[in-house]
Amino acid sequence: MTATSSMFGLPTLVAAFALLLGGAFALLLRDSRARYMQHRVDRFVFGTGPEPTAAATTRVPVRAALAMVGRIGDRVRRSTKLYSPRDLEALGAVLQASGFNPTRAVPVVLGAKIVLVLLLPAAALIYGEVAGLAARERLLLLGGGVAAGLLGPDSVVGFLRRRYLKQIRFGISDALDLLVVCTEAGMGLESALEQVAREMQHSNPPTALSLSSFLDELRMLPDRREAFINFGTRLGLPELRRTATMLAQSQRYGAPLSQALRAVATELRRDRLIRMEEKAMGLPAMLVFPLILFILPTLFIVLIGPAALQMADAFKGFTH
Repeated sequence: MTATSSMFGLPTLVAAFALLLGGAFALLLRDSRARYMQHRVDRFVFGTGPEPTAAATTRVPVRAALAMVGRIGDRVRRSTKLYSPRDLEALGAVLQASGFNPTRAVPVVLGAKIVLVLLLPAAALIYGEVAGLAARERLLLLGGGVAAGLLGPDSVVGFLRRRYLKQIRFGISDALDLLVVCTEAGMGLESALEQVAREMQHSNPPTALSLSSFLDELRMLPDRREAFINFGTRLGLPELRRTATMLAQSQRYGAPLSQALRAVATELRRDRLIRMEEKAMGLPAMLVFPLILFILPTLFIVLIGPAALQMADAFKGFTH
């Protein structure tokens, strides 16, 4: 009994600290909601301050929570003992490829890891205590909580990154077609990028954001070649790298911009068609496992089942 109590003494203290942290977090959310309601009352009575929108009603607690997690992550980021500058730079590149601002998103991800590493093992210990699990099962739950707290934010960021890049890969061909139309209408590169980013803001926001970032770098950087290089290497997509190379060459050698854009759009659509054909050719191999697991047993039951029942009845009569 003493060994078990000494084994779980430190995890119990960690669980208590995590519960205190969760309580502080809940109080912070409640306080933010109270401040929002007081702001609405003051505006209704005194007529001061901007009117909060309906979306702000739900965003105030979320922003307060993200601000709290970001402060925790900012302290972790300043401490070089846990994460090296190279790891922080790699995390920032992944978040930038997911459509987030690295300066704001890196502290939030780091803080989410710290909070989850404390809360999930605490919840696992509490569940094990309430359910009356054995020591080995409690240790397994504790290890699973720590692993989920460390790897959970990375998994979420990876999922968001894959979806973000998929939307950009799908929308870059349409963006190039619109750029061809704008350049043939007499617009320059910067005005055409601005117009296409505005048009695609609702249909494909990731592509519009990528084009807006490219346009800002074209306007701000002293060397336009750096903007083309950043546009091609920021997300790591070969479609954007090919587009940036073609635009840089057309700007350097004075080639017609509309022809270059049309050539790149044609190549990208051809590549998309080739990828779709490859997926269609690999579909029969992917259907083998569901066919064997689900369809063939049903066919065997339907075809052989009646004959097997008749044979069973015949053998039963023979034995009698």
